[in-house]
Amino acid sequence: FPRATSRSDCTGAFGATGCSYAEELQNFANWYGYYRTRMLQMKTVSGRVFSGLDERYRIGFLTINASGASQYLKISKFETRPTTHKQNWFTKFYAQDPGPGTPLREALSRVGRHYAGMTDGINSFMPDDPIQYSCQRNYTLLTTDGYWNGAGGQKINGSAMDNQDNTPGT
Repeated sequence: FPRATSRSDCTGAFGATGCSYAEELQNFANWYGYYRTRMLQMKTVSGRVFSGLDERYRIGFLTINASGASQYLKISKFETRPTTHKQNWFTKFYAQDPGPGTPLREALSRVGRHYAGMTDGINSFMPDDPIQYSCQRNYTLLTTDGYWNGAGGQKINGSAMDNQDNTPGT
């Protein structure tokens, strides 16, 4: 099995140019264990933190790889009675699996447009305006495994996001 020159985990007979079958299996097992464990850890910690919140908070849910309603729950009071918004949040939260890619810029763009009441373009599956009062505070918690990739998102007017910090670069 050919290997990238940056890999140092292949030390057997093929170490200079490739990996043995056993080394590739071990590499896959390490990768799976690492990502599976990180996701379980994130869900455990977040679940414990959110379990203490109550109807004094309005909470919603959206994944960074959102493509439809299965990754979205509108912002509402985090109550258990008479509705079950808190239970719906936990059900949706624990059902998520890591998706391909890390489109952080588009995800933050989507949230900004959501707070602005935009329900078109990348927000077409998010019909509810979360703003109740002009003075309310709004927060977004974003967790990631590292570097972003993917599209830049959309501005409030629906046009493509471009260089917003006026700094040249890729």
